[in-house]
Amino acid sequence: MPLSEKHPNESTEADLIGLIGAEPEGKTIDYKSNCVGQSDTVTDRKEFLYDVSSFANTQGGYLVFGMEEAAGLPTNLVGIAGINPDKEKLRLEEMLRDGIRPTISGIEMAFVQFASGNVALVMHIPRSWTPPHQVTYQKAFRFYARHSSGRYQLDVDELRSIFLLSASPAENMKLFRIDRIAKIISGDTPVSLEAGSKMVVHLLPLSAFTNRQLIDVKQLWGNHSSLVGVLRGGGTPTLNIDGVLLAVPNRPAPRYAQVFRNGCVEVVAGWSGEANTRTSLPCPAFETAIIEHVYKGKQLFEHVGVSPPIVVMITLLGMKGWNIATRWSGSRTVFDRDPLVIPELVVESFRGIVQNEVRPLIDTIWNAAGSVGSPNYDNDGHYRNDSAP
Repeated sequence: MPLSEKHPNESTEADLIGLIGAEPEGKTIDYKSNCVGQSDTVTDRKEFLYDVSSFANTQGGYLVFGMEEAAGLPTNLVGIAGINPDKEKLRLEEMLRDGIRPTISGIEMAFVQFASGNVALVMHIPRSWTPPHQVTYQKAFRFYARHSSGRYQLDVDELRSIFLLSASPAENMKLFRIDRIAKIISGDTPVSLEAGSKMVVHLLPLSAFTNRQLIDVKQLWGNHSSLVGVLRGGGTPTLNIDGVLLAVPNRPAPRYAQVFRNGCVEVVAGWSGEANTRTSLPCPAFETAIIEHVYKGKQLFEHVGVSPPIVVMITLLGMKGWNIATRWSGSRTVFDRDPLVIPELVVESFRGIVQNEVRPLIDTIWNAAGSVGSPNYDNDGHYRNDSAP
């Protein structure tokens, strides 16, 4: 089974043995027989950093340590003896942090235990959200990418193209958000919505803004249970020019979820009449809503074959002058603007704990109402509300 079909933590000795003679080195995989630094330290570290940055600057990939290869073809799974996995992970993370600029986010490492006692290290490097990444260790100052033959050094023209491409997706995401929010405010929505305040959640895959890949709307139409989860309730699915829409049958509707053909997801949900009367954003209701939208959104993306990273954007509409209300207390002040545009958050993996990942978004909403952060996270950063997924 290809490594790309599993999370690194799920890899087994049998999976790695299955690579032998079948998965040659190339654009998305490379093999190392030893740990970094077991041979010549400076050269070995540079080669490691060149490999990692080359994956991040291209389309991502895997480094497998403990595998011998010949002419790029894996030949023998020997494993690595005598290392402490926790210490080795910390050592490599420090090496990556100090030797590459800007820092690459989302790198995952997993140690695979063998029956012999040896271990292999499977490292997944995602396609970067902020390329190009430069190796700065020992004043190397080099940029690398990958093609089917492996790693190569980028030239000036290729660097210029990467810099331009890295800027345009972020800008296009912002423009997408601005356009969609303007349409929602003006009432130009796929279904008419109830009057009152609304929370808008956008889940935008990087892939939607870096290539022309479209999702299979028939697949989502045939099994829209993941879309029901994103909306946090039932509704009637409808095919439209944008993709697939799910909305409750009421007209006007209290909420809808729209999946666009490029993989972007938009959820618009209104608050109860009581919340609008009190001009108070109910907590933890709004927090659990954000957590569930993102949690179910990840499942939807996996269902339709969309890969991370995903950018999460929250916008609050019609809430100027509102505070945040909890059962025991509330926020210090009120929201001072409409719309309230919360800075975006990048989710690097579908395997992370959503409550922890979205905390910056939730804390920022509390900041906008004059408080230091959500009271529903403990001192260790764990979410205390049991209703969250």
